[in-house]
Amino acid sequence: MSDSASGSPVELGRNALDSGRFADAVPLLREAVLDDPGDATIRADLGIALENLEDYPAAAQAYAAAAALDPQNPVYHFNQGAVAQAQGRAHEAAGHYVDALEREPLFAEAYFNLGTLFFESGHLDIAVQHYGNALKARPDYAEAASNLGLTLRRLGKPVEAVEQFRLALALRPDMGQTHANLGIALMETGEFDEAIACYGRAMSFDPTNPNIHVNLSLAWRGRGRTDLAAESALRALVLAPESTQSQVELGSVCAALFNEGKAEALVDLLARWEKVAGQTAILKHTRAALGLEPVPERASDAYLSQTFDASSKRFDEMILSLGYQVPVLIAEALQRHLGDPAGTLEILDAGCGTGLTGLSLRDYAQNLTGVDISLGMLQQAARRGIYNRLDQAELTAYLIAQPNSFDLIGFGELFNYFGDLLPPLQAAAGSVKSGGLIVATVEALTGEAPYVLGPAGRYAHHANYVRETLSTAGFAPLEITPITLRHEAGQPVPGLLFVGRRN
Repeated sequence: MSDSASGSPVELGRNALDSGRFADAVPLLREAVLDDPGDATIRADLGIALENLEDYPAAAQAYAAAAALDPQNPVYHFNQGAVAQAQGRAHEAAGHYVDALEREPLFAEAYFNLGTLFFESGHLDIAVQHYGNALKARPDYAEAASNLGLTLRRLGKPVEAVEQFRLALALRPDMGQTHANLGIALMETGEFDEAIACYGRAMSFDPTNPNIHVNLSLAWRGRGRTDLAAESALRALVLAPESTQSQVELGSVCAALFNEGKAEALVDLLARWEKVAGQTAILKHTRAALGLEPVPERASDAYLSQTFDASSKRFDEMILSLGYQVPVLIAEALQRHLGDPAGTLEILDAGCGTGLTGLSLRDYAQNLTGVDISLGMLQQAARRGIYNRLDQAELTAYLIAQPNSFDLIGFGELFNYFGDLLPPLQAAAGSVKSGGLIVATVEALTGEAPYVLGPAGRYAHHANYVRETLSTAGFAPLEITPITLRHEAGQPVPGLLFVGRRN
């Protein structure tokens, strides 16, 4: 049957496809395949219709049939990759994109999709190469420049990221999210005024996006304008009252107002926050940190899960931009107490977060388990591919349920969210094998108190309290060393690294 025959299934099917009537196109194109089974283009069109209907298995079959009939057509291999990628089959998708590039070395979209696969799997250096190749193949590829900027930011290269975001916006000024991403990168280079302007442009495209208002609040804080930061963070909360990210930022604004001695503005902000969102876990913890409610012995489960779920996708960028030292310091401590790694230990990464500390533990482990209360953080940790097992649980209960199980437990900075360290350390003593080790850090406290909850919502502990509590819990203190955890507002955050051996 001729493709051009009036009213033929192939013509009617393609008309339906072109007009976006994918459900109508599928039966017509299937009939056309029966009429002309050797025409690869009909099978490819059927694949497009099925893919748009999200019937990915059937679309994959149609594209595979097209590629079998015309194996040198790079588009058919690319389409197979796109369908595999949509189904989460990254390795298979990458193979199809490579097949497409073997047939068309300047296939920019294939490079772009490869970049996205490697970006999502955490292989950022490889993602940079593929996004760069996409731009070489098509210098006007604004989306590739934008994604390259995102990847460079993740790699801690904000200056290079700014360059790529500017290129993307020169090519396509209408990409609102790229304006916002440029603002974030500019904040990381200290260019707060320009970042604020970027957020204004981003809002012109998406004025009700709460994330843009949260980032604007961050920029105003960077400029020292906590009054304007408060308004931006509140606006974000009004736009999305269920948003925990805006409440986390409100907590930071409250801490800034407290540190600036602006009591009246602080009380007003807390009242407006409660009026919009009610008595949330984050608000209650913030009030306790500011001395307006009794200090709990530890941060609540709800506070921890909500706070870290909200920040999980950007956690690494945020913490590494502060010169975060804990993973390196833990690696050095393990070298001092265990020597070179042999990969023989049962290790728990307690409060594993995104897996930054796990990177220091992995080489010592035969089996590395991670536990965290935040599902969002666990999802980020899983992408690293370093854990044998990941569990979502409250720490103390989890340790009690794992008796005599581990040779080593690393706590990272988890104890910043515990005031009374005795319950978790006693639970750890039951979970660590005799002679096993724990390694952890805390923010350091001077003065008489054993621990305090600071305005930023984290606990700090006195070295004497740490030593006494370790001994009471059943650990011999091997090391309690002053360290710098990170930098905030340009100032070092003093901490303690401690190592204990189970008696």
